[in-house]
Amino acid sequence: MEKEYNQWYWKLYRWFRWDAKHFHRDVAQGFRNLWKWLPIIWKDRDWDNHYIFEVLKFKIKNTAKSTEKKQRFVGWEKEVKYMRICETLIDRIQNEYYQMEYQDYRDLEMNTVPTEDGLYKVVFDVKRDDTEQFVKKYTHALRKAKKDPRFKNYFENKKHSGLAVSIVRHEKARKLLFKILEQRIERWWD
Repeated sequence: MEKEYNQWYWKLYRWFRWDAKHFHRDVAQGFRNLWKWLPIIWKDRDWDNHYIFEVLKFKIKNTAKSTEKKQRFVGWEKEVKYMRICETLIDRIQNEYYQMEYQDYRDLEMNTVPTEDGLYKVVFDVKRDDTEQFVKKYTHALRKAKKDPRFKNYFENKKHSGLAVSIVRHEKARKLLFKILEQRIERWWD
């Protein structure tokens, strides 16, 4: 007669034999994790990619701290460097750094002007426009934007070529982030 080791009493026996002695540590670690993640989860919302990036950034930051603290494998410095790069890229994607950099090269003043029907019209007065300098700074992104059919209208009006370049740079940062994660995330262990 063959014994059936998938019965509940054998599972209970194996749990007591191997896992029960660590139960108190698992519970303590669980409470520490709840406390650590509480601010992130409290602010989490389901309607925006910002919150997905916030959770990912927090997890990568904690993994980098732990790896840096314990230093348990050869090449941990390189992996921490890539984790920090991912943190920076997530920050820049969330804060729309590349679009804001484009705005730094322009100085606009917004005015409201009343119209005949009693409403107001928004008018932008351009005080300074160094878009050409911005575009010259990123020639590779400019070439890529010119090839992309989405930006055809942006180049008809020269003022918007900088916006096309900033969008291309933003997309490049996002692709770089996920490329790093795809290639290196399985090395981030302790």
